[in-house]
Parts: sequence; C-alpha cells; structure tokens
Amino acid sequence: MKKTLLAVALLWSVCTASHAQNRAECERIVNLVAEAVGAGSIEGVEPFLAPGFMFSGQEGDQARSVMKLLVEQLDDRVERIETLREERTEEGLELVCAFTYAGALGRREATFLFDGENRLKRLELFPMRVETLPQEEDAFVKPSSCRLDVPVRRLGNLLAATALLDGRECTFIIDNGAPRLMLNSSRYGAERDTAALRISSSKGVNSSIGGMDVVKVSEFDFHGIRSEGGKFLAFDMSHLEQGAEIFGLLGYEVYKDYDLLFDYEGGTLTLLEPTVTDAYVDSLAGGCPVTEVPIEMEGHIACVEACIGEHTLRLGIDCGAGADLLDGRLWESLRPALAGRRETTLTGADAEVRRVRSAKVKRLKIGGMEFRRIPTVFNDMSHLNRSLERGLDGLIGFPVLSRQKTVLSYRSGRLIFLP
Repeated sequence: MKKTLLAVALLWSVCTASHAQNRAECERIVNLVAEAVGAGSIEGVEPFLAPGFMFSGQEGDQARSVMKLLVEQLDDRVERIETLREERTEEGLELVCAFTYAGALGRREATFLFDGENRLKRLELFPMRVETLPQEEDAFVKPSSCRLDVPVRRLGNLLAATALLDGRECTFIIDNGAPRLMLNSSRYGAERDTAALRISSSKGVNSSIGGMDVVKVSEFDFHGIRSEGGKFLAFDMSHLEQGAEIFGLLGYEVYKDYDLLFDYEGGTLTLLEPTVTDAYVDSLAGGCPVTEVPIEMEGHIACVEACIGEHTLRLGIDCGAGADLLDGRLWESLRPALAGRRETTLTGADAEVRRVRSAKVKRLKIGGMEFRRIPTVFNDMSHLNRSLERGLDGLIGFPVLSRQKTVLSYRSGRLIFLP
C-alpha cells in the first residue's frame, strides 16, 4: 500500500510540474538563447536562468561564466531553430532543438531543461570540454631575494626575457596586460584535438582569445620564480615571433607579488619586494624629485587617470602594448588633440588583424608628467570592458613606459616616474 501511495505521489508531482510549465514561454527562452549567440552576450537570457543553473557540466556561477565566455567567443549566429523532441520529466520540461549556425558550426543539437517555473535549469548547446586552472595565487613559489634584476631585450616595441621551461632556456614576452603565464602552442604543448571547441577568459586587443588548450609543465623557472607541475593556457602565438622563437607571455600572475621597474634603455626589468621599493627608487633618483601617480586595480590591470585636452580618461598600464590604445568612440571627440590621423592595421595576441585608426596624441598628461606626440591607435574596446567593473578608456604601453625609468607598484597603488 505504501508503494502504491508513493507512486501516486510521484505521478502527481510530475503532473503538477507539467501543468505549471508554459511551453510557449520555454520556447521563447530557446529563441532568446539563439539571439544571445548572435549578440555575443547572455544579458537577455540571465533573468531566466534557474538557481543552480547548469551548463556543460558546470553549475551555478561557474556555469554562467562558461556560458558567457562561450557566447562571447563563438562569433556566429543561429539561422534556424527546429524542435526535435519534447519530454516531460520529474525535473521539468526538456526540449531538444537543432540550431543551424551560419558559420562553421553548422547544425548542432541543443538540449534545454526547464523547471516548473519556466526557468532554464540546464543547457547543453553542443558537446564541449571545460577545463579549469588553479587559482593564480597557487601557481608560483617566490625566491628569498628582495630584488631580481632580469635582463630584457626589445622585440619591436615589446620586452622579451628568458625563463627555464622544463630545463630549457626559452624566450618569453613580458606582458603585464595578460592575466597569466600563457604558452605558445606552436612551440610547446601536445597535439590539439581539432574537434574540440575551446574558450578562455583572456582578452586580446581585438577580441577574446579562443582556441586555447590547457597544458601541464613539469618545471618553470623565471629567475627564481618557480612552478612545478603547473597547468597553464596555451594558444598559437607564432604571429608574435619576429625572427625569434617565442615560447609565451609572462603575465601578471608570475610577478604580482613584486613592484616592477621598467628600464627600457638599460635593458633591465627589476622585480622589487614592496618593502624595498622606496629605498631603491631614492637611490636611483639621487635626490631629484620623482613623480608619483595613484593607480587602481581593475582585476589584474593597474589603471591610472590621464588627461588629453579637456578629457579625463581611465587608462590601463600594459607593457605588452607596443603602441598606446584608446577606445574608438573617442576618435571624434579627441580630434583637436590629435595629429597625423590615418588608418593602419593592428594585430593583437589573438592573431586577429584589423584596420584601425591611428594618430599621435599631441599632449598626454599623467599626474605631473606630460608626454608629447604619443603614437596611438583607436579600436573598439567593448570586448575588454565586458568583464571589467568600471571599464577602461584605453591602454598605455611602450610609448609612455619607455621614455624614462618607471615603477609600477601593485602593492602601494602607485605609478612612479623617475627623473
């Protein structure tokens, strides 16, 4: 008798859930997902995601993050939707649809599960593999030295240094605009599974960087900053090689515990424990005044306030930028402050080449410092700003950092220009 009652109760719960669901509303959400793919944003779908939403094996906030990244990076649109199957289960209404994409993805089956309140409980757009990386603070072990003097050389307008990768001395580009250590898959890493789709949270100048793998490194050593058995991102950087083998980018996570002293002319990047920075700066200044400007952190990016003409801008500090970068929306409003306006090409770490506008900024003021005739490119920065709380108006790189010795102090929140 108890088993019979239990069966009746379960049947009643299924019928109740089915009755509460509105198929038309669920189909509307399916269409919203298709629209989100075309728009490159899940903003229109997020209000309809259930608590504990699942996406490609991930759950909750992680699922939302993975879906957001995937939609941003697909660079495709859905041309046609077909409903293939419908099933009402104890969990809710399940719809299996065929999405026909305009691009290389072609026709793919997508599975949608809705709860009793017509909220999207689980979504599988198509089979994909999701790999996670360890937290940045767990990746590296620091040496005991308070100061590391790293020889650097210029590759174009970028700084390059060597590090030991599995016991071999390899050349890397120093790029504090990159969040992590990133490896060049054309030089290091296993054979790629070309059938798998990969996404990442890393942004290039022109777009998000797709096509990434996760690779395991036996040993990495950057002048005493070490990692053993670490997992790191890898993607094809062959386009960055300028007559030299480049094995990757040394991003923020490698040296985040240090202050950085850039000396382009002297060919040195000095990593300083924050406790010794002031004394070392004083010794270099020789009694001459230095210029200090406050910075704010936006994720891994240090941001500084700058002025061009009558405009006050928020700029990220990026030694991996060979030219300064400003958001394309500023092109017309900054016209009086620009000279030599023209079109050129811009290639980012993502290998994408775009036609962009460029000019020289007549005067750029950062605190008490004034920089004249700064080469600058203008490009859409919306893809970079989607993941930032306040957003940026641009980036300053080689043209500013190379004109004098410059200290970027993450811990004390200062950008220091030496005389």
